[in-house]
Order: sequence, then structure tokens, then C-alpha cells
Amino acid sequence: MIEMKVVGFVGSPRKNGNTDVLVQQVLDGAAEAGADVEKFYINEMNIKGCQGCTYCREVDGCKLKDDMGKVYDALKNADGFVFGSPIYFFQFTSQMRQVIDRCWALVNPDFSSRIAGGKKAIIVGAQGNPEPDAFKGVFDEFTQVLQMFGMDVKGTFVDVGHHAPGEVKENAGLMEQAKVAGAQIFE
Repeated sequence: MIEMKVVGFVGSPRKNGNTDVLVQQVLDGAAEAGADVEKFYINEMNIKGCQGCTYCREVDGCKLKDDMGKVYDALKNADGFVFGSPIYFFQFTSQMRQVIDRCWALVNPDFSSRIAGGKKAIIVGAQGNPEPDAFKGVFDEFTQVLQMFGMDVKGTFVDVGHHAPGEVKENAGLMEQAKVAGAQIFE
């Protein structure tokens, strides 16, 4: 059996926060199913904002030389992904938005993807708002971004109504769903 690689991206500034815990649950499920896993804490990476310079329209790459190169490598080389961000002020965190904006360098001028299609993705999030669909549009929009890259989004799992780091662990059902999703990411 060929070993598959699953990479998690934590868009929360809180290590061991609810988003990080959910990303780890998915990664644990994938690892138990035999995948090689890796996790990036975006907040600890040196990633500058897109400069709108159009350099990436002319060449396959970004003019900025920072830690986004590690993200590009992961997106090009891994087989599956877990993208996690809490909702801060009605949107993903600025850390996650920065990565999303910089992924413009992975889009050809004709809007086709520069990464191979068929990769698998799971989205996780956390929000203090107890209404499950309060930010559904944010998660749906990100699903469209991933689909533009040819990714098969296998599920979205959002913890709602918690504020303190780690409270998601009280939601045993969601924790189990996230772990099972990780174990089944390639099915």
C-alpha cells in the first residue's frame, strides 16, 4: 500500500484551542488509518500578505520568499488536507486569510489550478456563536476555493458555542466525527 500524506493547517493563534484540537483529531484519525501526517501552525510562520505584483501570472511561483514556500510544497505534494480556522469577527482569522490570498500563486492565468486535482480535504472550525449556520457562508465559500483547486471536500466540522481553549473536547460527538473523517479521508 502506498503511504498517503495528510497535512493540517491551523489558522488559529491559539495552540491547543478548539480549532487546533479538531485539526489534531482529524490528523489522529488519518494517522491511525496509516497516513503520514504533519501540522503547520500558521501563526508561527513568517507569511507576508499578497503584494498584487502579478509576478505569479508570469511564472509558476511567488516573488515573496517566506514560509509560504512550505505551504506551496505541502499543497503540491500531499494527498489530503485539514484546514482549520476559528471565526473571528464574521470571517476566518487573518492568519488563514493570508494563506488563502497567497494561494493565488497556485492559479494559472486561465484560472486553472497549478496543483494536481483529486486531493482530499476536510474543513474544521470553531465559533463562539451557538447558531450552527451563523457562518455557513464562510465555510461554503472556502469549500468553493478548495474545489477550484480540484479538491474533494469530504466534510466540514464546526464546534459552536464554545469560547475557552479546549472546550470542544466536551463535544464528544463532534470529536468522534472529526476522528472518523480523518480515518476515512481517502475512502
